[in-house]
Amino acid sequence: MKTSTLLWVVLFSGLGTFLIRLIPMIWQESGVINTTNQSRLRRALDAIGPAAIVALLVVSFWGLVDIREDAVASAAPLVAGVLGVVAGKKWLKTIAWGTLAGVLAYGATVWALTLGAGTSAF
Repeated sequence: MKTSTLLWVVLFSGLGTFLIRLIPMIWQESGVINTTNQSRLRRALDAIGPAAIVALLVVSFWGLVDIREDAVASAAPLVAGVLGVVAGKKWLKTIAWGTLAGVLAYGATVWALTLGAGTSAF
């Protein structure tokens, strides 16, 4: 990918992320939300946050998955790490412990995969 193309992708991604967060706040402050459509529009606006987070996760992780090799093996540590964060946050009630659980799940999966392949992780 050319540097100029990458620059445009980064700029448009940043602008899109900024607008995803800014437009709902402007709508809410300016009173565009009326009482008749509030529940439907409110549900749509409430869905933007999690959708944006998932989109950012996919973009962040996409480069870490090597589709030329075994895609399951290269994606397994990422999936284990995300599930570790979710499980840790749910059961331990803090994001700090959730993050630690995600890191441990990621590391354990990488270790198990390298041990099974007979290669060294280091």
